Amino acid sequence: MPPKNNPPVVKSICRMCMGFCGIDAHVENGKLVEATPMKEHPVNRLCVKATAMADWLYSPERITCPMRKVNGAWREVSWDEALGIVTEKLAAIKDKYGARALVVHTGQPLIGTEVPRIAIRFCSLYGTPNYTSGASLCFAAKGLGHGLTLSNHMFPLSPSYPKTRCIVVWGRNPQQSKVDEQANILAAQKRGAKLIVVDPRATPLAKRADLHIQVRPGTDCALALGLLNVIIGEELYDRDFVGRWTLGFDKLKEHVKDYPPETAAKITGVPVSEIKQFAHIYTATRPATITQGVSIDHCVNGVQNSRAISILVAVTGNLDVAGGDIYNTPLGQSSLRVKGIVAVDEVIGLKYPIFNKFTSETTAMPVADAMITGKPYPVKAMIVQAANPALTWPDSGKVRRALENLDLLVVSDMFMTETARLADIFLPAAAFLERKFTSDYAIKGIPLITLSQKALEPPGDCMEDWQLWAELGRKMGYADYFPWRNADELFTFLLEPSGVTLEQLEQNPGGIPYRRADRQRKYEQEGLDTPSGKVELFSPTLADYGYNPLPTFTPPEPLKNYPFTLITGTRTIAYSHSGYRHLARLRRLVPEPLVEINPEQANKLGISDGEAVALESPKGSITLKAEITPDIPPDVLSIQHGWEEANANILTAHDPHDPISGYPGLKTTPCRVRKIGE
Repeated sequence: MPPKNNPPVVKSICRMCMGFCGIDAHVENGKLVEATPMKEHPVNRLCVKATAMADWLYSPERITCPMRKVNGAWREVSWDEALGIVTEKLAAIKDKYGARALVVHTGQPLIGTEVPRIAIRFCSLYGTPNYTSGASLCFAAKGLGHGLTLSNHMFPLSPSYPKTRCIVVWGRNPQQSKVDEQANILAAQKRGAKLIVVDPRATPLAKRADLHIQVRPGTDCALALGLLNVIIGEELYDRDFVGRWTLGFDKLKEHVKDYPPETAAKITGVPVSEIKQFAHIYTATRPATITQGVSIDHCVNGVQNSRAISILVAVTGNLDVAGGDIYNTPLGQSSLRVKGIVAVDEVIGLKYPIFNKFTSETTAMPVADAMITGKPYPVKAMIVQAANPALTWPDSGKVRRALENLDLLVVSDMFMTETARLADIFLPAAAFLERKFTSDYAIKGIPLITLSQKALEPPGDCMEDWQLWAELGRKMGYADYFPWRNADELFTFLLEPSGVTLEQLEQNPGGIPYRRADRQRKYEQEGLDTPSGKVELFSPTLADYGYNPLPTFTPPEPLKNYPFTLITGTRTIAYSHSGYRHLARLRRLVPEPLVEINPEQANKLGISDGEAVALESPKGSITLKAEITPDIPPDVLSIQHGWEEANANILTAHDPHDPISGYPGLKTTPCRVRKIGE
């Protein structure tokens, strides 16, 4: 028999999560057969989600036609009718309430793509300042903390692994969330690098670390200040760097005197000896790198946590060196923002001016209150793209009431999510393999731009995400601002300032580097891009806005009758936020939601492993099964988010929250647990 022909291979990027792995998409008869790692791509360690890619694309639950809700029931409509309804209602809302009554929210699958840029263009033309994104809950707080200290931009530092001698994993579980990073960490450890893990939970990585710092949730800033007390007090810092490149060292030195290891130990629950050991290992085994997760953003100290960590990086001489923490400024591309139309002083999140300044958008966290109360002004329409706020925003009960209060809710997605069920109009989206898009790997510390090729035709009437805004913009009368007939024309326009061409990207599927990855200490030639030209240990910007200019710890607020601290949002490799639980292949790996309980407390409460329990907070209650594990402290509970049947955000609240970023305390929720029936 003649050999069977292999299916054609299309060079693409996996967007099943934020790994951005390069893939070879094997396509036969117009359908995906499998996805395998792209050898040319520097990020290509596929996780288990990639095995379910075809299941996801061809799921019978996928919606491929625009839908309109009529008398509570969905019916299929054309794109022309759907966008006509949206256009008519947006015009009426703008006429009655003003343009700021519209909020747009784009989600995690669109981060780093062209879609946020073109959505912002639509918002600019309509006149609303209220463009929001996943930055309202993820990665921006870290970017603010680092930017206020080191760069005046919202580009967080990235760990540099190849030459590192010490790795600090702070509030992150890469085995479940970043498999490429996990591999880099283990490779460095195999080469002899020290490993320190800061996490309330004894994750698998923590168990193999040289030092596991089991910090009390929400007290990371106090831990970092305790480390700085030791480092400065014992003169373990880089005296030359501090003398030449920092602002406010004397103020910091005086400030951290309030956080000797004994005080930090009482706050954090970390023994004095471990705080000192941490400081000594980190300073003695340079270059050292810190990788931090979103966990430490979700508390009242979120931005100050990142301020303190970036200061640790700087004063120890680990800034912008191979093996330390490096800048990750992305490739410059054309802005699509239309200036002079939007009144930026009217954003819904006006009380978070630093967030607005650094992100060039506003936060979504005040949106639900505005929808319900009409304050500071009415919000009557919302367009949600690739996001599921009914399940992923804090205080789900309030969010649901808010969405039900709108005159118009439009959702663009691939599936009928919890948010989509509340919508008036559903617009079916193309999957990542059904469109071209670019990816910038600066966020991973790699100065690399890539092009993901279109491997498949979208099914039914599914539309590419950027086209939704272009078509709606044309309907609204903004055709001159959306001249691109296809993705190639759009990308050519966006790439023009960068010097990288679309043709180059097409010829180099592994991507094009846009600066030397091994360049070190750029500040020695270019200076530091901060207002003072130095690392701002004391931040004049924070002082000007009325915030603490030095990293300052605010303790979590305990509540009577709620003896546990609940961590929500712990990751699992099988899912990404609220996605993929309908896929049997992945559901078998993590079949149901669980709450982690320490054996000591479970024994006191008479709770057995696998037993159904009620988990309660001041906001509400959910039912799920107990997982009894010694890997969690006795006064802490932990659950995943994204489960509709046990929604973690029924328990969470926006208050108290980080006053700088607006981030809620998703990792510090007071709670209690009991057996069902008691």
